[in-house]
Amino acid sequence: MTDVNTTDLKLYLYVHVSFKLYLHLSTMPNPKGNPENLKPLKSDREEPLTQNLNFRVTEKMKEEVKAQDDPPEFCREAIQKALDEKKGK
Repeated sequence: MTDVNTTDLKLYLYVHVSFKLYLHLSTMPNPKGNPENLKPLKSDREEPLTQNLNFRVTEKMKEEVKAQDDPPEFCREAIQKALDEKKGK
């Protein structure tokens, strides 16, 4: 009877250690990395987009902006239009 328990224990430990090793290796990043991730982003814009801007809006405004085809570009164009109109006054 002790032989069965020892065999079961050995099998359990083998499976447990193998599974932990599998999880570790499957979630471990590639040590060589991806060199393409280190290259700066290319832009065809006159001025690169290097800064972030955060501000609060109503829930309705957020939903309407998110419904646009390209929400970030929509916001940039709207802000630029408002700035141009303000300069013209």
